[in-house]
Amino acid sequence: MSRADRAGQLERSTVLELAAAVLRRELSSVRQPLTSFPSLAPCAHDLSGVLREVAAGSAEPAAFAALTLLDAGLDAPDPDGAGEPTASIVQARRALGPSAGARRRTLMLHGDADVRRAALEAAAHSGDPADARPLLEVARLDPDPSNRGAALRALGALGGAEVVVGLADLWAMAETEQRLQIIEAWAAPPSFGSGGRAQLLRAAELESGVVAVAAALELMRRDAGAEAEGVATTLLGGALRGSDISARLLALYEVPWSNPALQPLVLEAQSSPDAAARWVSLFRQVEQGKAAEPARQALRTLASEQGATLGLLARMTLAGAGEAGVKAALRADLKAPRGRDRMLAALALAELNDWGAVAQALADDSPSVRQTVACQLLAEPRSEAPAQQLRSELFGPLAPELTRQLLTPASASPRPRG
Repeated sequence: MSRADRAGQLERSTVLELAAAVLRRELSSVRQPLTSFPSLAPCAHDLSGVLREVAAGSAEPAAFAALTLLDAGLDAPDPDGAGEPTASIVQARRALGPSAGARRRTLMLHGDADVRRAALEAAAHSGDPADARPLLEVARLDPDPSNRGAALRALGALGGAEVVVGLADLWAMAETEQRLQIIEAWAAPPSFGSGGRAQLLRAAELESGVVAVAAALELMRRDAGAEAEGVATTLLGGALRGSDISARLLALYEVPWSNPALQPLVLEAQSSPDAAARWVSLFRQVEQGKAAEPARQALRTLASEQGATLGLLARMTLAGAGEAGVKAALRADLKAPRGRDRMLAALALAELNDWGAVAQALADDSPSVRQTVACQLLAEPRSEAPAQQLRSELFGPLAPELTRQLLTPASASPRPRG
């Protein structure tokens, strides 16, 4: 690849073919004992053939290949002679609808956390009111935090007055992270119209910090009425001016750009003494295609901090704005010690159509870097249009989660969007 890069032979189509080949190899090489399975949700359709081959096996990887297919809305074969827990994982995910309710609810209590998670995902797609109480118990008692979160997502999708009240009971003893998940559940359409709106308004008015901001943001996203929107706007305005950096960053990243009262406060943060707040404000401006030269120069200043977290974020933002001058620094980032930095640099270089550099990430020593970059390339084929005309999420679907995670060393990280 290095020779092909120097010879200018690595074009977009070639690198996309290479990305698909890398993922096919990664999947066919998965063996037991299974420590992790590639996260391929964005590109499952592109890899459906090899996923079905793996899913037709009898080892543990077969279950996770089948789950990837089912979660993408694709058919999956039954694992061939699979034992436990492989067979139960697939059985749990297939336990859809009221007719499979008894089996699904039994599997929610299975001794294997992966089986329970598959049953919870099935519940989220079933809309069975009989799941409400068992899901509330899982959200309260499951020892696995990811399963508790899955139960809350399923409850939000189910909705109804019983669910909304049950979540309010759970709220009293919940930690911050779980409260954020409850807010998302109340905001889900089936719950929002069944009392979730009132609970969100109450949380926005009575809570503080990121919890209050998260509730206010959900009210802004929904048709919550003039009174609730007024409360949310006031609260978010205070957060944008406030000293709670976690709440401020979340508000900066998430407030609707179209809100005439809040947009000026987002831009105002470009003069903040906090570098993270300055970057988020600049990112939002670039995201809207409205970055004039002063904003670009401020990003260049941040981007000059080689090795720093915010330096990489600024370089990525400039790449998304089509500024080719950051190519050399991003190529240097491909050799960064942290895998997540190398991964983000590769995704930014894809925005600049530097396909030879992107190909280097497909040969990275870290499986997660190879897999994530390859899957994003397949999921988001880049057009030949200028970078400014690309989708507003500058670096692909992973941008909101990963960029906010990168703020963690400097401050508490806001929750992932969506």
